[in-house]
Amino acid sequence: MTSEASRPQQQTLVTETSARRLNGKAMPAAVILLTLLILGGAILAGHLRLRETIRQQLADTHGKVLYALWLNQELDIALDDGVDEVTEDPADQMYTALKTSLLPQLKDVLATRLFDSEGKLIATIPNSLDPTSEIEPNVFGRLKQLRPVSRFQKSIDLGQLFPLEDEMQKMGPSPLLEISIPLHARGGKRLLGVAQYLMDGASLSREFRDLDRSLFAQGSLVFLVGGAILVIGLGATFHQLQRTNRLLTERTRNLRQANQELALAAKTSAVGAVAAHLIHGLKNPLSGLNQFIASRSSAPSDGSDTEWQVAASTARRMQSLVSDVVRVLREENSVTQYEISLKELAEVITAHMLPLARQAGVRFETKLNADGMLTNRDANLIILVLENLIQNAIQASPKDKCVRLKLEAVADKVVCEVRDEGPGLSDRARQSLFTSCQSNKDGGSGIGLAISKQLAGYIGADLDLKANQPGRCVFALTLSSGVVANRTQIP
Repeated sequence: MTSEASRPQQQTLVTETSARRLNGKAMPAAVILLTLLILGGAILAGHLRLRETIRQQLADTHGKVLYALWLNQELDIALDDGVDEVTEDPADQMYTALKTSLLPQLKDVLATRLFDSEGKLIATIPNSLDPTSEIEPNVFGRLKQLRPVSRFQKSIDLGQLFPLEDEMQKMGPSPLLEISIPLHARGGKRLLGVAQYLMDGASLSREFRDLDRSLFAQGSLVFLVGGAILVIGLGATFHQLQRTNRLLTERTRNLRQANQELALAAKTSAVGAVAAHLIHGLKNPLSGLNQFIASRSSAPSDGSDTEWQVAASTARRMQSLVSDVVRVLREENSVTQYEISLKELAEVITAHMLPLARQAGVRFETKLNADGMLTNRDANLIILVLENLIQNAIQASPKDKCVRLKLEAVADKVVCEVRDEGPGLSDRARQSLFTSCQSNKDGGSGIGLAISKQLAGYIGADLDLKANQPGRCVFALTLSSGVVANRTQIP
């Protein structure tokens, strides 16, 4: 027998507790990981947005510097010529733009375009520059507000931009910075034209790379510091939650154990009431019968007193029945709890019934097609019921016939069948099958089946007559899933 002191409900509780512990260990890690992923995603999104903003600010800074140089150049030209405003003559505007592009500070200028106040291309330097260029509407809108516009292009084919320049054809894709300057009179609010400078973007591209490295380092530092704070905070929070959960689980287990003990006490009380009633009813008759038989057995016998032999056998069976009930009561009142498998149950029954079958000249067979665990208290009651059925079957079977006990899994239940090869039950016996003081045997009282029916009911099982015909009588004790735990069918 198994030495573990737990009932099927306790096994279920242990399984649930193990699952909760597994989830309790996995959930904090999953939550912390998810939080770190969200933090990392937020930092990455902020990093990308900040990078684009700073990149545009760097490009705009180049545009503002170029715009300031152009304004300064315009002022110098106006002072030299003694005029107060920029003329609308394209040649004068191109001259100012060209002179600005030749400043030492603007050594990266590759080409210059000049547009009129409507955004139409009117001149290019050099002349080999693509003549089909136009100013985009959104860019032209900002230029009308007299604001310079800078655009960085990561990679552009200079060969397409300068189709007639062999040197540009060989350079291939390169970064390009496009700066558009609004042309207007000093202090004026009207756009007179647009000077667009195409500059080598290699230096700005290097600034972008330095910016990316700096932002990556700062983002990584923020992620590491923030992640460490989150991990420590969440770890402490989950530790407290797990401690609270353990206390709650322990209290729940104690409550279930208390409920189980109450249920066991109720069952013990019910079984004890039946046993007490039985013993009280049998005590005096059995005592007087044993004394009478003892006095008769001391007298010489000539072999003709078969009635006394039957009486002696009946008295012994009644004594055995009382002893079995007393044993169950002691088991119920004991503190020890353990489990017994269906296989061990079948072995115990076989050990008890096989000698009785051999004495009667009847074969006894056991077949097990199910597996599961029973509590020792339920098993004792089941043994009482099945042994009573088997004993009846042995007494009803002629010599050389067979009595079979089969335990088989059916759906979520276990069916224990006791089959004999006797003459079967009469119609009258079937009508009062589980009623005490009604028996199909000579001298029988029917009390065994009646008590077996009651005991089956106390453990939540069903006892019924499954088949009855000449040559075959089958009783079935059906055990529910609440009685047999971890039941699995044997292949």
